[in-house]
Amino acid sequence: MNFLKRSVLITALAFTGLPMAYANEADVTSLPTIRVMAESELREEVGFVPYQEDKQVRQALQHRVYKIHNDMQNAGVSESPLVVNYQPTAAQPDLSQFSPVLQQYILAVASGLQSSDPTNGIFKMLEPLNINRNNIDGIRNGTIKLNTDDILRLQQQIQDGLRGFKQPY
Repeated sequence: MNFLKRSVLITALAFTGLPMAYANEADVTSLPTIRVMAESELREEVGFVPYQEDKQVRQALQHRVYKIHNDMQNAGVSESPLVVNYQPTAAQPDLSQFSPVLQQYILAVASGLQSSDPTNGIFKMLEPLNINRNNIDGIRNGTIKLNTDDILRLQQQIQDGLRGFKQPY
């Protein structure tokens, strides 16, 4: 049994070694591969390739650019009227029912809010509380102290200004 196993093993090894083919280096062909190359290596491999201008492609592109510019300049106006959306001017509020001091205050705050820097209107509102651009950092840091008398005085001024105001409802 042992002899039989050995003979089978030797036979199997002999048959696996037979099909091997040996080739000379001259017969071996190399397959194309992709290699990552730096630009300088690629230039060494390919060499300098001069720019070759294709006159037909250049003329076609120039014609296309000319046509686009010409179409933009000669754009026609359609005969059907276009819908134009516009925002009507808002009606001016009637401030005559407020006191002159409150009217000036409201207009100053509104113009400040409508300016290029809307914080002007905010600081105009906070002006009676002695808050301005110079001490705003105190509010951010939480170190500013507000006088309750200023708050009460502002509240009283607003109430005095609203006394003649009649609510529409």
